[in-house]
Amino acid sequence: MLNSCVMHRHTGPSPGIMVWGGIGHHSRTPLGLATALFQQDNARPHEARIVQRLFVNRQIELFPWTARSPVLSSIENMWSMVAQRLTQITPPAATPDNLWQRVEATWSAVPQEHIQSLF
Repeated sequence: MLNSCVMHRHTGPSPGIMVWGGIGHHSRTPLGLATALFQQDNARPHEARIVQRLFVNRQIELFPWTARSPVLSSIENMWSMVAQRLTQITPPAATPDNLWQRVEATWSAVPQEHIQSLF
């Protein structure tokens, strides 16, 4: 299973949340895992001090990733699918809780066949 940490940052009046999820060829994790081994692609937003402090403070174990290109990561493409579907929902989420509900529903609604195509 490929695990990742993604910080989704919104600007303007939209709320922002931090989301974790993992995908595998035949499965996906629920969002917001409390205990897991995470793998991220070393993209600049993931290397930010605030994200690194979060890992340390929450004692989150990271699996090393040597490549630096997000396009090599299946999870990045999954997040792109989720983000695209979220932009089609109007009006925009008004609260972080509302955004969380939408992200969770959208994450769960992506067909497993689409996830398999990412591998």
